[in-house]
Amino acid sequence: MLNESFFVALAFFTVMAAFVYIGLPRRLMKALDDKTAAIEDELNQAKALREEAAKVLADYEKQRKQAEKQAEEIISLARDTAQRTAEDAKLAMEAQMQRRAKQAELKIARSEEQLMKDVRAAITELAVDAAAHLVATGLTSDKAEELVDQNIAELPTRLQ
Repeated sequence: MLNESFFVALAFFTVMAAFVYIGLPRRLMKALDDKTAAIEDELNQAKALREEAAKVLADYEKQRKQAEKQAEEIISLARDTAQRTAEDAKLAMEAQMQRRAKQAELKIARSEEQLMKDVRAAITELAVDAAAHLVATGLTSDKAEELVDQNIAELPTRLQ
């Protein structure tokens, strides 16, 4: 009955009793509970940090979308402004071209009018010179017709 197994069992139970007596199981359980609480606390903190990070990410995502929307609005506004400016410039250029064309037409009309006055003055001067010449020389009607024909033939060269 007192063999080796008995002493091993007795030693085992004695050590176990000593552990219970000094409160080792209670200390181990407390240490495990403390560790569990610390791990739970870290998990809760990590969860809170994750939620906060998700909120920050959502805020940044919202800000990014707003910035993109504002950028699109700015680009659209710039395009519209550029298009209006181009149209205004085109209208202004067309109006200026019309004014210049009208000015050119008026200038041409004035030039034509002046040319007609000059031609009439030259013809009148020529007729007066011819008449004065005829009166001064006392030409016959045949000679007068010949001079009129000659002056008419010379008229294009004199008008240049």
